[in-house]
Amino acid sequence: MCFKNMNLRFFLTLLILFLIKKSFGFNPGDFPKYFNSIEDTLYLKFELLAQANNDLQKETLCSEISLLFRKVLENDSSFDYRFRSLKHVGILYSPDLKFRIIQWNLPYRDGTHKYFSFIQYQKSKRKTILIELHDKSDKIDKPEFKKLTNENWYGALYYKIIHNKYKGNEYYTLLGADLNDLFTKKKIVEILTFDKKGNPEFGALVFKNRNQAFTRIIFEYNVQANMVLTYDKDKEMIIYDHLSPSRPSLVGRFEFYGPDFSYDGMKFERGVWNNYPDLDVRNYTIE
Repeated sequence: MCFKNMNLRFFLTLLILFLIKKSFGFNPGDFPKYFNSIEDTLYLKFELLAQANNDLQKETLCSEISLLFRKVLENDSSFDYRFRSLKHVGILYSPDLKFRIIQWNLPYRDGTHKYFSFIQYQKSKRKTILIELHDKSDKIDKPEFKKLTNENWYGALYYKIIHNKYKGNEYYTLLGADLNDLFTKKKIVEILTFDKKGNPEFGALVFKNRNQAFTRIIFEYNVQANMVLTYDKDKEMIIYDHLSPSRPSLVGRFEFYGPDFSYDGMKFERGVWNNYPDLDVRNYTIE
């Protein structure tokens, strides 16, 4: 009788482990034990970062956080490790599960922000490539027309990845936010592509507005305003608030810009995000 109970318990244990693996795509036992230990240390570092008032201390903590992340992310088996306890970190997987973005920000005392990020790219089922992004947005002139790399990245916190294909090329459109400074915030529509070696490139001349093309779209507006920038999956369109200055005399002074209760959109057609102004949003999903 005891033997039967032992077999039953053993069977149930195997069944539970199978269901966990099937539900989450991995077996918790597959991860090296030090992953959890590093995650615990990362949790403490982020708590210290949230409480720190000194900019130099914040920068030191972010450097330490980057080193700790690298220890985990350089391991090829870490792609499915979710860092579930880290509430100050954004982790975003591409729709095709070819890569994920790990990201966080450093808020300076003067109201500006610096962004930190890693891309973990699956070159094959057993091999991942780790790419660290370096935020150089304060040094990039006319970013709407530049193609950038991980070494001179236009920093942001991404919250949506849209996957499109055209003529054998794969485009990942990223929707992101930049807290910027004390006066304005930004929303960003960015293009990410990878070459055959897995190297990333940011920006592509795929945004068409009348007769002009841009490599990325940057919306800047008043820090107290809220802007909608979302993706309607059913309509396959990016939907966003149209921004206007509070008075015509304030054109170009983005601290006075905000939504004017009209909406525009973009749709990916033949390798280009074409602009669709003045949408009737009753026909679209706005999140």
